[in-house]
Amino acid sequence: MFDFWLDLPLATRLAVLALVGVSLGAFINWSVDKMGFLPRIRSPWHKIPEKNFALKKSAASKKTPQKHWFDHLPLLGWFTFARFSPVLGPGFWIRPLFVEIFCGFGLAWLYWWEVDRQMLAPHLAGLLPELPTVLNIRFFAHGTLFFLLILATLIDYDDFIIPDTITVPGTVLGLFLAALLPSTQLPVREISEISLVDGARMEVVYQSALAPLHLASPHSWPDILGGRPNFWTIAVALGCWWMWCFAMMNRVWRLNFGWKRGMILFFRRLRRTPSTWHYLLAGLAGSIVIVIPWFGGVFWQGTFSGLVGMAVGGGIIWVTRLIGSWVLGREAMGFGDVTFMAMIGAFIGWQPCLFVFFLAPVVGLLFAIFHSIPGMQREIFYGPFLSVATVVVVLFWPTFWFRFGAEPIFMDVWLVPSLMAVCAILFAVLLGLLGFLKKRLFSNAK
Repeated sequence: MFDFWLDLPLATRLAVLALVGVSLGAFINWSVDKMGFLPRIRSPWHKIPEKNFALKKSAASKKTPQKHWFDHLPLLGWFTFARFSPVLGPGFWIRPLFVEIFCGFGLAWLYWWEVDRQMLAPHLAGLLPELPTVLNIRFFAHGTLFFLLILATLIDYDDFIIPDTITVPGTVLGLFLAALLPSTQLPVREISEISLVDGARMEVVYQSALAPLHLASPHSWPDILGGRPNFWTIAVALGCWWMWCFAMMNRVWRLNFGWKRGMILFFRRLRRTPSTWHYLLAGLAGSIVIVIPWFGGVFWQGTFSGLVGMAVGGGIIWVTRLIGSWVLGREAMGFGDVTFMAMIGAFIGWQPCLFVFFLAPVVGLLFAIFHSIPGMQREIFYGPFLSVATVVVVLFWPTFWFRFGAEPIFMDVWLVPSLMAVCAILFAVLLGLLGFLKKRLFSNAK
């Protein structure tokens, strides 16, 4: 089946992927209306309540519009379904139409970019080209990730919320892909030898073939990160998993009545919430799955790397959320952004998450300054900025890893915590500047 796909002409494969992308765009439109905090009706696949017809009827015919089978056609159906504008609102069909066009073109372009042009693989001398199987598997993983990013972005744009129905299955899927198909990870060079020349200059020798990104990249996978009998590795892996399960629980922490009372109310709420027991069960089941490769399975490297990527991705946004709340004096971002970034980390690993973490606030600051103009919306969604930063980092991975000189930074493990601390400080400064600008602009407007 896979050989048949590769034997098809490139134009045929791109056309098939464009049709698949348009269909996925239709599913995204349906899901956005269904999964949003306030369910909406912008898709022909939804049933329009009768009360909408009773309040708003077609001004031209004075009759209630009726659905037809051609309304469900991708792309073309929106031009006929637009006759429901008096009922559903003027121009309601424009954004869904653009989403389907974008998904169709985007999926085909992504295949051309990653598989045909091989733009994610660094064009360096001495490196062997990647196999077509690896390129296609990685494309499938990134297409899945971008599908989740678009879905979460549209919902966050509409309702300032990223539902757990996206991040929970997305995180689990990202972990399974990292464990079972390590070739879905971004390509890097692995160091085969480091030696000192003349006692001062360091000479680095790389392997001749690209390797999937993992926890220790750009170094080769060391024995200290292996499975049994390294008990500390299973402790870290289970800690990452249980931290995610705990974060997904319905936690409310208030100190209005003191620490003791707050602790009692905290655990009482956890005990009475049904989702607590669901995530406890997920934690136990996931622990069994994680322990199996630790006992000598071939999937331990991907499992451990995916779990650490999930923990680092969610952790840096969690810390950022705390810093932002402290600087602004109110909640800076929702916890959905934390779980959203954890999902991204499960897909791409912890190293790319640092680039996403640094790039997203810059994009968000530019957008926030624009929204600080009097009369503009004051609340700012953060999920779309994480999505944009993730797409940029993935599509231009060789630029971030090689041309910007990031690879040497990850050779020294002590430089990474320093980089994260600097990024946290910069984010606090940027938020403080944002708060100052908003106060000045809105005070001048008054």
